[in-house]
Amino acid sequence: MDHGLLLLLLGLAGFSAGIIDTLAGGGGLIALPALLATGLPPIVALGTNKLQSVVGEMTASLRFLRHRKFQIKKIRLGLVCAIISSSLGALTVQHLDTTLLQKTIPFLLLAVLIYVVVSPRWLKNRTPAPKLSEKTFYLLIGTIIAFYNGFLGPATGSFWAFSFIFFLNYPIVEATIYTKPLNAMGNLASLFWFVIAGDIYYKYFIVMAIGQIIGAYIAANWVIYKGHWLIRPVFIGAVSLMTIILFKQNYFSTHV
Repeated sequence: MDHGLLLLLLGLAGFSAGIIDTLAGGGGLIALPALLATGLPPIVALGTNKLQSVVGEMTASLRFLRHRKFQIKKIRLGLVCAIISSSLGALTVQHLDTTLLQKTIPFLLLAVLIYVVVSPRWLKNRTPAPKLSEKTFYLLIGTIIAFYNGFLGPATGSFWAFSFIFFLNYPIVEATIYTKPLNAMGNLASLFWFVIAGDIYYKYFIVMAIGQIIGAYIAANWVIYKGHWLIRPVFIGAVSLMTIILFKQNYFSTHV
């Protein structure tokens, strides 16, 4: 393939991933296969994907912050938990087999999908009292999600958004917004180890990061101005696709 065309396709993949990741999570389903298709070693593709996704998440976070859609002081504990726990996950994955967790994730995503489809709360913008205090939520649920982010990673944004709604009863728009900075901090923490190991291909990163910035900026505006009616169908579509892909990879793949 022509090198210029390859870079253009990677930029488009970053753009699409930025939109999907901002609205629902799961942008890696687009970006990572695109990087692997270039022939990069899997570990380098993973590192490059994580770096370009952080750019998109930070773009969306800054856009939401500028419009005062969230307050950093409200999630300070969550940010600390995300940084520490994601770092521990990234260190742990170097020494443990991820097979069992990989085979469990599709079932967790399927449960999330069923809940989102059947629960009328995802259609509303006001919800009842939370099941957990925010402190307990970040120390327990947030720590688990962030550890998973560093350890494995697929669908972390979707798990964050779902948990905000299920445990804290956040409206869907607020859950989507608060997911971005927490996921970005977790990714930044685990990304450190990829950078140290030199597992980043910066030429492809730059092209995809440009696409991520544009896509995340556009999607953040959709969240701000269009609200929950757009997020729910995109979330259902993205989680459905992730569930199918992960079931196929873990249970129906012909490769050993």
